[in-house]
Amino acid sequence: MNNELIVTSSPHVRSQDSVKKIMWSVVLALLPAVFAAVYFFKARALSVVLTAVVGAVLTEYIFQKIRKKKITIEDGSAVVTGLLLALTLPPSIPLWTAFFGSVVAIGLGKQVFGGIGQNPFNPALVGRAFLTAAYPVLMTTWTVDGVSTATPLSQMKMDGIATDTWNLFV
Repeated sequence: MNNELIVTSSPHVRSQDSVKKIMWSVVLALLPAVFAAVYFFKARALSVVLTAVVGAVLTEYIFQKIRKKKITIEDGSAVVTGLLLALTLPPSIPLWTAFFGSVVAIGLGKQVFGGIGQNPFNPALVGRAFLTAAYPVLMTTWTVDGVSTATPLSQMKMDGIATDTWNLFV
C-alpha cells in the first residue's frame, strides 16, 4: 500500500469550463438585474453600471500592464466585478464614486493579491466596503419612495379596491 501524501494547490475539483466561459455566463445571469435597475431608475442606473464596468476593466488593464502580466480583460472577470459593484450602489451616487469604487475593487481587492483566484475577498464587496467607509453619507442616504398609500391588502379590505397585479411587482 502506498502511503504517500500528495499535496497540490487548489482548485482540487476541476471543470471543463474555462474562466472566460464562467465569467460571461455570470454576466448573462446578471443582465435581468441590470434591466430591472434600468426599468426602475432609468438612464441613471445604466450610467452607474457602465461607469463601474469601465473603471473595473481599465484598472485591470492598467495593473496588468504595469506588472507586465498577460492582459486578461477579455475573460470577463473585471466586467463581473464592475457589474456586481454597480448593482450594490445607490442609483443617485455620483459617477466618479462608482468609478473610484471599481478602481479600489480591482486594484485593492483583486490585483494586489495576484489576480483572479488569488483574492481572499470578493473584489466588488471590497470596493463597496471601501466606499461605505470613505463616503458614508453618499452610501447610506437615498430618497424616500414617492408613493405613500395604504398597503394593497388594507386597501382591498377597507375600500374594496383591488390593486393591479403589475403594480404589486413594480
